Amino acid sequence: MCCLLQSYVANADPIDTSVVKMLTIPSAMKQLESNGYYDFRMIKVERKHNEIAVKARNKAGQQVELEMDLYSGAILHEQANNAEIQQ
Repeated sequence: MCCLLQSYVANADPIDTSVVKMLTIPSAMKQLESNGYYDFRMIKVERKHNEIAVKARNKAGQQVELEMDLYSGAILHEQANNAEIQQ
């Protein structure tokens, strides 16, 4: 009995080398400060939701709660005194 051995080239999925880095807390604070936020009371990284939760004051001096995208730094949600603020 004759066995025929063939070699097959198996190509794995390519590795994505364009890894997007998460914002650091200091860089997130700098970005928020440049947008007029100050008096930071809480900054919490929520990796499960890809967000940074922040309690601070806005330009108008209102206490606000923010949700910021962990990668782009975009403000996803802003709420002051239980009322959502339109961006």
